[in-house]
Amino acid sequence: MTTREMDQHQIIEGLKSHNPDTIDEFVHQFSRPLFGVILNYTKNPSDAEEILQDTLLKIIRKIETFREESDIWPWIKRIAVNNSIMWLRKYRAAREREIQLDDSLPQFTVDGQYVNPPFGWSVDPEEVMLNRELGSELYDAIQALSFEYRVPLVLRDIEGYSIKQISSLLGLKEPTTKTRIHRARLFVREKLAHYFEDGI
Repeated sequence: MTTREMDQHQIIEGLKSHNPDTIDEFVHQFSRPLFGVILNYTKNPSDAEEILQDTLLKIIRKIETFREESDIWPWIKRIAVNNSIMWLRKYRAAREREIQLDDSLPQFTVDGQYVNPPFGWSVDPEEVMLNRELGSELYDAIQALSFEYRVPLVLRDIEGYSIKQISSLLGLKEPTTKTRIHRARLFVREKLAHYFEDGI
């Protein structure tokens, strides 16, 4: 993500001086990519829009703390991610009842064997990426996860955060973070199993 109409220095200086034209340009350039980041953590666009507005305000208020020698996009993206997590923590109790993860995970026997073994991921990665229907199913499967599983999975597999970073963000112990990501991946894999029975 790079600035286009205005360069980074112009945007930063304009935000610091609360220049209305610069603020408008900043919102124009960054609203769409930030909305995409936030939508990964929410279940619907209206929630994402609410978080986006709050995030933009926080960025403007915190612009004085930004070190200009670095690129601005990772900095504002981190604010968006943190804001999304804080918002979800606050409102998750009021959200609609979500799918219970344990009901959809693979079942095991007492000796640790699969009752119904999951299908292998034998499909070529390029075919998977090009399959729009699968992409939609994947998104739906991730969104069906409850907060405690969805957010670690998105942070790890979509945003690329390390286990240590995720644990710090969510206030979890690293083994707990790893377990939640593993269980979330199993859930998603199970949801998409029908795509891999005979190939796409």
